[in-house]
Amino acid sequence: MPSSSTQSVAAARHPAPAAGAPAGPGRPAAPPAQMSWRGDLVTTLLAAWLIGGLFLDGWAHSTRPQLETFFTPWHAVFYSGFGATAAWICWSVRTRRGPAGSWRAAVPAGYGLGLAGVAVFLASGAGDMSWHLAFGIERDIAALLSPTHLGLFAGGFLIVTTPLRSAWADPGLGRRAGLGRLLPAVLSLTLASSLLAFMFQYLHPVNENVVSIGHGLDLREGFTTFQYPLVQRLAIEAGVAGFMLSSAFLFAPLLFLLRRWQPPVGAAAILLGVPCLLMQAVTGFEDGGLAVLGVVGAVAVEGLLAALRPSLTPRWRLRALFAVAPVVFWGVYFAGVGLHDGGLGWKAEVWGGALVWSGLTLLALAMVMFPPTVPAAAAEPAVSAPKP
Repeated sequence: MPSSSTQSVAAARHPAPAAGAPAGPGRPAAPPAQMSWRGDLVTTLLAAWLIGGLFLDGWAHSTRPQLETFFTPWHAVFYSGFGATAAWICWSVRTRRGPAGSWRAAVPAGYGLGLAGVAVFLASGAGDMSWHLAFGIERDIAALLSPTHLGLFAGGFLIVTTPLRSAWADPGLGRRAGLGRLLPAVLSLTLASSLLAFMFQYLHPVNENVVSIGHGLDLREGFTTFQYPLVQRLAIEAGVAGFMLSSAFLFAPLLFLLRRWQPPVGAAAILLGVPCLLMQAVTGFEDGGLAVLGVVGAVAVEGLLAALRPSLTPRWRLRALFAVAPVVFWGVYFAGVGLHDGGLGWKAEVWGGALVWSGLTLLALAMVMFPPTVPAAAAEPAVSAPKP
């Protein structure tokens, strides 16, 4: 066994790597720096400026269809939000460069993909301006499917989820953290969910009421007797798919949150309520009652979350929550529309089927994200005896 003097000499010849020092041969890489809670909150607030500008620009195109230029005040809010967020992220890395010893070590945990998002967004923004100057301003669904806009979405998604990744990587952040401590992560998830809802707003039930009696009458009056059955069928097909897809956008962030933390009180109301408010805001609150129903449904799910208290074990509580929560949320929606309009434009089989499929969609997603535990004997590959 080596003596203490021998160990001291060895330690002097091979000192332990300093924090942030690059890994060498046989030397483990130092963990990335951790952004502070305040730093993550600043990132979140600046990302909210970016997403707020997006919805403001969407509102302008929705209420002012004559817009035919790239250079508008609403685009300025959107792109200035990106500029402020990008500048903050880059500055945060730059100030850590000296103490960390390298650019790679200067990137806080979770911020690497944020920097990639900045690059993708910048390239897509330049392409978007060129696209508009060459082909004009897209309208309606075409604007949401434009290649450059999809690039902006990809970059924006990586940017707004940066605080979530940062909090996820924080080893000091326990499973039962409070809402204040988790606020950047919860708001980051909310921004990501809102961004997804924006890109698929043409299928979102809170964006447009497709289940009312009035909507059915408009379809009947707008098409001939021969056209109406086909149009009605297509409207129902898109409507049911919209409930299922919107359920995934609304509830998947809550399901994702559960993988790392026990959702604190208020998290579900924020995650579900804010996107519903923004979905109506982009229309200028043309049917503001839908936003109210979304908030009421979010509060109802918050109560359901408190009653079931889902956790990683036993998992039946978690699966029960996500099988029932969309049914409760959209049940409030259908009930509110029916009470306001004196009935629904969909038959009971249709709106009932939409509720069931929404619940099944989230149950399937919960089963994928939280699969049954593999028995220990089955998890380890069997060791076969060596052949003679």
